[in-house]
Amino acid sequence: MKKIIILGFLALLIGSMASCSSENSSSIVLEKAKERREIQNNKELFEGVLFFNREKKSENQPKQTILDEKEEVSDEFFDRSFKLVFFGDSLTQGVGDNTGNGGFTSFVKEHYASKPLIENVSVTNLGVRGNRTSHLLNRLKKPEVQESLQLADVIFITVGGNDLMKVIRENFLDLNFKLFEKEQVEYAERLTTVLTEVRELNPDSTIYLVGVFNPFHEFFKDIPEMNQVVENWNGTSAAVLANYSKTAFIPIQDIFIDSAEYLLGDDQFHPNDKGYRLIGDEIVKNIIIYNQENLLDADFEMLERE
Repeated sequence: MKKIIILGFLALLIGSMASCSSENSSSIVLEKAKERREIQNNKELFEGVLFFNREKKSENQPKQTILDEKEEVSDEFFDRSFKLVFFGDSLTQGVGDNTGNGGFTSFVKEHYASKPLIENVSVTNLGVRGNRTSHLLNRLKKPEVQESLQLADVIFITVGGNDLMKVIRENFLDLNFKLFEKEQVEYAERLTTVLTEVRELNPDSTIYLVGVFNPFHEFFKDIPEMNQVVENWNGTSAAVLANYSKTAFIPIQDIFIDSAEYLLGDDQFHPNDKGYRLIGDEIVKNIIIYNQENLLDADFEMLERE
């Protein structure tokens, strides 16, 4: 009897332990399952917040592609070179400059080279002695001239002096205002064509047109009419230029009228070294004024004010 009681007690104890073990195992399994659900839910939430869910990922794939494309910046973005092209007559060529530095062009180059955002400044000088507007029109048909103008960041043009001199040479003994006025109309038409073609080659770059001066002022001060002719000629150039955007006219007549120094070279017609330096200073001054007034580029405008 005693053995039966002991066996019954042991059976009850084992059953109780089995029940507890079963309950504990079930609890552990439930806890683990709960933890997995929480981890999965957190993972999905995390993906939803930071990486989007699987459906949204496919919807936003184009945006990621765009981002990848933006990150692939071309080498041109970092290009800090600057191309200056000077196109025109003997004033651009620098005839009379004994330093051999290219007349006023060297001073303009120094101005741009002094800017910290510009690393390399290249100069293409397309100046040819004796060129008139008709010559520029013919030269604009040449591929090398077209390519230089297309690649230019800034374009400087000198023309008009030889057009004016043509009237003087052909009518030296019978000069009058009507002759100059007649030629001015034709000059304006040719200059318009020159500027139109240059702008078609390069729609974006700034164009500076440098005016003409009276080389005879020193010897013919008693003939003020000649200064008036030059002023009228410059007025025509400025009026034509005003029809084009991103352009500026740079007058240089007063440099030679107001100076106490002799500014002409040995030929008594072209500027000397001092004359070219003053022309260069005037051009740089007008570049700064133009950039400040037009706010073409925030960086440039800020640099010009330094």
